[in-house]
Amino acid sequence: MEEERREHVTKMKKMEIEMEQVFEMKVKEKVQKLKDSEAELQRRHEQMKKNLEAQHKELEEKRRVFEEERSNWEVQQRMEQQKMEASRTLEKNKKKGKIF
Repeated sequence: MEEERREHVTKMKKMEIEMEQVFEMKVKEKVQKLKDSEAELQRRHEQMKKNLEAQHKELEEKRRVFEEERSNWEVQQRMEQQKMEASRTLEKNKKKGKIF
């Protein structure tokens, strides 16, 4: 009876050790999966950040080109307006006989 009890206790201790080992192994696997997931998320975050920065630079360049084109267009419009006004003034003066 005593020997059966010792065997049972020994068997239970062995099972307990095995269960603890399995538990520790599963915990290590989970921790590694979490670390891998975190590394992947960090990599994706950095890639998305780089993409966003590239898009931002592209938009800024497009904005700069647009502003330059708009400025040139406005200058051109002002010059054409001035020519038209000068032409009208010249016509008026011709009609009034101020210019030969």
